[in-house]
Amino acid sequence: MKVRIWYLVLCCGLQYSFSTAQEAPRKGTVVPHNILANFPQPNNTQLTVIDFFGTWCAPCIKALPHLQELKQKFNDSITIVLVSIEEENVINNFKKKNPQISLPILIDKGEQISNFFLPPSYPYSIVVDKYGSILSLTNAADLKTDSISQWLYQLNKKSEPAPEIKQVIEPLTTNTQKKITVQTNNTLVELSQQFLYAAKTNENTDSFSKKIAAIPFDSLQLLINDDQKKAFWINLYNGFIQLELKKDATAYANRHLFFTTRRLKIAHTDFSYDDIEHGILRKSSIKWSLGYAKKWFPSSKEKLLRVNKVDYRIHFALNCGAKSCPPIAFYDDAKLDAQLDIATKAYLTGSVTYDSNANKVYVPALLSWFRGDFGGKKGERTILRNQQIIPLDASPTIKYKKYDWALDLYNFNH
Repeated sequence: MKVRIWYLVLCCGLQYSFSTAQEAPRKGTVVPHNILANFPQPNNTQLTVIDFFGTWCAPCIKALPHLQELKQKFNDSITIVLVSIEEENVINNFKKKNPQISLPILIDKGEQISNFFLPPSYPYSIVVDKYGSILSLTNAADLKTDSISQWLYQLNKKSEPAPEIKQVIEPLTTNTQKKITVQTNNTLVELSQQFLYAAKTNENTDSFSKKIAAIPFDSLQLLINDDQKKAFWINLYNGFIQLELKKDATAYANRHLFFTTRRLKIAHTDFSYDDIEHGILRKSSIKWSLGYAKKWFPSSKEKLLRVNKVDYRIHFALNCGAKSCPPIAFYDDAKLDAQLDIATKAYLTGSVTYDSNANKVYVPALLSWFRGDFGGKKGERTILRNQQIIPLDASPTIKYKKYDWALDLYNFNH
């Protein structure tokens, strides 16, 4: 009887394991950022070829000259990376014996990449576009020049500004004599810029709001790096704040409800301003913890969308509608680092007061609320020194100013 019971348990266990086994990704699957982040992607790279390779695999080695020819032909438009699960010393010996092979070899030590793509055999090649979408599952020998040329053509065509973008931006810039210089190749970031610009210029934003609400949730994975995530979510945060408070300034009377209520429809999902700021941009930080505590059980959606590393400079880019908030800019992932540096410099220079005689420095309340993001008071002093607001040899006592919550809309720096 015991034998029969164990037999049934074993069969059920096997059936469960087979029924829950991971399926290999297919054409059209969007590769998660934590997988794509393993592969270098220069700014002008349109395609990434991930080739599973083994030094023991004769067809793999035979295909290497073909892959190198493709790389030479298309130059920086494509990135080709060989992925191996072999030991590092084996790969190093192979490189020494084959110095003519110049393609990078990525050692998949934890087999995270292999476990995601589940190569059925070697060689096995995956072609991924710049948006993270799988275009082809094949092998190196079958990668043809014509196919790559066609993919590149379609991607370049897709990157061209759509006619509606010109209709939204160009006619509206005549009043301000300025234009938004769009450098991003990410369609989601571009949509967020259009939305924010329409909010600034008091145009009807309904069409943009509908587009933002209708984004397929899985498509948010097209924000494949932190710069794209920060640009997209900062623009949306600032845009929705402006629109909501222009329509109903009394909503600010209860700031707790204003920031915590999930009423922003983005990608078929309801978000709050706190979800965006503390969940996504501050990587699941607890709001009232001075920046030192993380959520124990963030949602799966939040973990999927959030940045990989907290950037303290976002606090000088997010505008909550109050007088003490920093001004609003149109953030672009292609130049985000420089933009955030400028925002940091401008906000701190304009709001910090240094009293050398009393050896005290008076800083905005933001640095108190989220001091952990800045590296504590020690980190805050370092930032102030780097911004040349206090002398390099100074170590003043930090005093935090009160926050002015008086409503102040239209605070754009353009």
